[in-house]
Amino acid sequence: MTPPDNARLAHALALLLTLVGCGPEARGPVAAPREAASSLALGAGGDTSCVWGSPDCNLCIPDVPLRFQELRDHGEVLGFHPGPFHLNVAYPGANHWQGIQRLSMGSGRYLVMSKRDDAPGGSVGHLVHLASRNGEGRRFRSNRLSPAIQEPEDTLPPVTDAAVAALPVLDGYRHGGGMQAVGNILALPMEEGPGPGRVALHDYNQSLTPAPFAFVDGLTANAGTASLTKLSDGHFLLLLGHFDAKALEVFRSTEPDIRSASNQWERVDLWQASELPQGEWGAFQGLNFVTDCNDSRLYLVGTRLGGLRWGAVSDDYAHLYRVHLDGHLRLEHVASKHLYCSNDGSRQCNLDAAGGVFVGSDRSLILYATEHADDGPGSTVKLVEFRGIWADAACRTDVRRAYVDFYDDSDFSDRGVIFDYEDQGLKNWARFSDVDAFNDKASAVRWCIPPGHRVRLHGDSNYKGSAKDLVGDGLPHEVNLNSWGFGDKVSSARWLAL
Repeated sequence: MTPPDNARLAHALALLLTLVGCGPEARGPVAAPREAASSLALGAGGDTSCVWGSPDCNLCIPDVPLRFQELRDHGEVLGFHPGPFHLNVAYPGANHWQGIQRLSMGSGRYLVMSKRDDAPGGSVGHLVHLASRNGEGRRFRSNRLSPAIQEPEDTLPPVTDAAVAALPVLDGYRHGGGMQAVGNILALPMEEGPGPGRVALHDYNQSLTPAPFAFVDGLTANAGTASLTKLSDGHFLLLLGHFDAKALEVFRSTEPDIRSASNQWERVDLWQASELPQGEWGAFQGLNFVTDCNDSRLYLVGTRLGGLRWGAVSDDYAHLYRVHLDGHLRLEHVASKHLYCSNDGSRQCNLDAAGGVFVGSDRSLILYATEHADDGPGSTVKLVEFRGIWADAACRTDVRRAYVDFYDDSDFSDRGVIFDYEDQGLKNWARFSDVDAFNDKASAVRWCIPPGHRVRLHGDSNYKGSAKDLVGDGLPHEVNLNSWGFGDKVSSARWLAL
């Protein structure tokens, strides 16, 4: 396709305004984009040069489609305390969590949460410090484990894991939406204000309470999602989603430094859901860019409640789209993933609330999701971390990163529990009946343990009965326990040296 000319883009923008029952005359003439400099560069891709800890870019991932398909469909539960804030979120109700992003600052221990808040003096988001978690930028692991409480869902997170700052309502915009961060720069969409919906850009490299350094106005009052990425030419691409992401305005920075006083955000294109075949797009709460290291290809991960044509509307799904930048933004549906927000207890997340992806320091794909409100134990906020089926690549050489992943079903599906070396004292592994009621449930297992270590599985509680050893050799392994005659028999497990 050729780059959009001014007449084509102006017509597309007029169609966008028609979606809310108003024509362009309602806001005056639509500004046409600049020639050439505004168009989407042919063959442009995402930045692959980013390193961990960079202030304004995200790491790429080798083989994004594979990593997406390898997301574990059941996650580990996390949570945080409100800290000094009244969060003013509830369900059912209009005020609830809308977006979640993990930042690289503070050794990867910070999350930003967006929300709607109509209270006087309210806020559109909070910065959360998960101080108890690892400082290496990898998966957090659950912070709701206790040897005295059977289900993590019933366990309080540490008091150190709490909201520490707020993003106040500015200019009357009280509704923050699904957002994306590049490094520590956050693109937060805001609506329900006195003017058009807009994206506010915050730089967390400068402060824990940054004021927006720029705004990007949309064409309608709606601003539900924002997607931000760094391109291979050093410039930035921004998408602003309208009407449950049925239309995406496309902006490109004029400068590689998006904090530059001379930078402008040029509207270069418009994409509409009708460009995809019916049943390949949905009402997404969040849309996040991810770059493939292998070919610089950009992808979008969308999170929503409901599975398009693949599942029930009450289920949680993520969808993967390949992004084509050939003069016009084109999207191609690649895959869908059914995610489960509970293991055995109550629901811990809902992709009709906040969802967002993060690329760990080891280039792993991680997806985070929250519930709508602060109805976790002790008025905490519940969330879930969905990681890959191979939990940690450093398990090959570092016993601190070793793990055993138990699955309820023999085909490595359904609920499960992960037995991390680092967390071996945080559940009562001598009695699997005290670990999410997983006694005699494990039918399959994946493990990665370095040489010199092993995990012994016992058929009875308190490390008694028949036993099978998962021996470490620095390689990832998986086995259907039925093939060992040990299916649905594990009642305790422990780490041992060879």
